[in-house]
Amino acid sequence: MPNKWKQQTSGVKSRVKQRVSAKLNAWKARIAREISGGQTGGTSDGNKVDVYFEGDRAFAAMLDAIKEAKHYVHLEMYMFFSDHIGRRFADALSAKAREGIPVRVIYDSIGSLETDNMQWADMRSAGVTVVEYRPVAFWRKRSGIFGRNHRKNLIVDGATAFTGGLNLADPWAGEFTSDACWRDTHCRVIGPAAHDFNKLFMDSWEYCTKEKIFHRPDPKPLTDAEQTAHSEGLDESGCCRCVVVGSQGLRNSKEIHKMFSVNLARAEKSIKMTMPYFAPPKLLRTSLRDAAKRGIEVNLLLPRDSDVTVIDWVREGLYPQMLKWGVKVREYLGPVLHAKTMVVDDHIAVIGSSNFDILSVLMNRECGLVVFDDSVAEELDRQWQNDLMLSERVTRDWEGIRPWWRLLFAKLGCFLIRRF
Repeated sequence: MPNKWKQQTSGVKSRVKQRVSAKLNAWKARIAREISGGQTGGTSDGNKVDVYFEGDRAFAAMLDAIKEAKHYVHLEMYMFFSDHIGRRFADALSAKAREGIPVRVIYDSIGSLETDNMQWADMRSAGVTVVEYRPVAFWRKRSGIFGRNHRKNLIVDGATAFTGGLNLADPWAGEFTSDACWRDTHCRVIGPAAHDFNKLFMDSWEYCTKEKIFHRPDPKPLTDAEQTAHSEGLDESGCCRCVVVGSQGLRNSKEIHKMFSVNLARAEKSIKMTMPYFAPPKLLRTSLRDAAKRGIEVNLLLPRDSDVTVIDWVREGLYPQMLKWGVKVREYLGPVLHAKTMVVDDHIAVIGSSNFDILSVLMNRECGLVVFDDSVAEELDRQWQNDLMLSERVTRDWEGIRPWWRLLFAKLGCFLIRRF
């Protein structure tokens, strides 16, 4: 009799687990369909995602991927400096180009304004095709100030892609900055999602050069040995569904807005968002309010002092509104916070280049990787808990720790942003 009761109990638990799993999968599929309805990016299964919270580890993996490239290397980078890290990557890309492998680089004119022009000249001499995105010179074609290429993407052979918040510069390398290293999140994705990242790159390339990229011949499928080299260090069980989301700047910026708004609208329990620059347009502020009104626990981790002071003033001007809605706000007190991540209901992870501000959502060329995998969400959640150890909760008396002039600028910033 006891054995029969155990079997019945086990059967009930199994059926309940299956129903919950089916409901969860249907919920994830619905979100994936809504997010991936744009013109760029795409949805794919069978991907492996590895997350990096340290620049040194991410840079090492990126350099290894460049070294192992067999067909092409595509780099789309906002800040590509000529410091230690920048030159290290310039040398690696140049070495690969000398092997006869096509290497294409797009750097943003404003983001890489401090870069020594000799670095670009040396790379071009080595065979790297280097393109400047929207030069700040009105007499040149496709120039301008607004609508930057804010992506930080590296694609190798259409099989491996890196994305996130890391720029190619020393502030992200503990090797050169030690305790002052910027806190960021980057990731590597191996699988069909890498091809979707490459489509974003080719769209940027065509915009800059008016040339389409044709692989002649098309890259052959990677051999088992090549695939092993690309996926070294990843758990074989880590296959998951991913959605690559990319906006096209001033031409088409709705995709990133959709990525945020759909996740906020579909959340059923909690939202944990880490953002360095928080100045969302009105529609996304409304999405935050609606989520909080539905009883969703909305948590924001923002820097006390970012590297862009003006954004700090605007962000603080929104605090009274956020607190009134019941949004929980915490300020990070460690080194510069630059990570751009979101975790929805502990089941969906978002990692990308986009900030939760007007420039990223409405103007810039951005991208995001939406990962439907509990283990990746758990990794981000563990880092969230670590970050909370260096943070303070923003309460209704937060104004008491700010100087009067900063409060004045916060009110001015709030007045301005409410018009958007």
